[in-house]
Amino acid sequence: MDIESLLSLFLVAMVVVGGGGIAVMFTIRNLLFISGPNEVLVFSGASDTDGRGYVTVKGGRRVRVPIIERVSRIDLTNMTVDVSVTNAYSKGGIPLTVQGVANLKIAGHQPTLGNALERFLDRPREDIIKIAKDTSRAPPSGVLSQLTLKR
Repeated sequence: MDIESLLSLFLVAMVVVGGGGIAVMFTIRNLLFISGPNEVLVFSGASDTDGRGYVTVKGGRRVRVPIIERVSRIDLTNMTVDVSVTNAYSKGGIPLTVQGVANLKIAGHQPTLGNALERFLDRPREDIIKIAKDTSRAPPSGVLSQLTLKR
């Protein structure tokens, strides 16, 4: 073999090795999921040791099994909701208007995380805030109806 054929063989080998390396990098990038401290990864399709049908990862990493598992994320950061109640009546029958702010957060531990996943997985954050806002309207009215003006 002369030098030119060795050089061309070397170049072909380098292209094959480089292409294989790039393919491995893309595969790892598409299968390795990393969770930040403010989110939970939910691997659906695989069963946990307790048979839930999903595995949660908070602040860590996990490899997705292709075809079998699907990965979703749920954000655990605080959500600020403006709460206002108009024409709520106090104990003395006086109409009140109250405005406030509620800070809401999805808990990152079981069993409350499981409840949140059942209700909010794959829903946009705006929907979660809207549901929280609609849910938080009734309790302030009930509390205000028990108050007197002195309180």
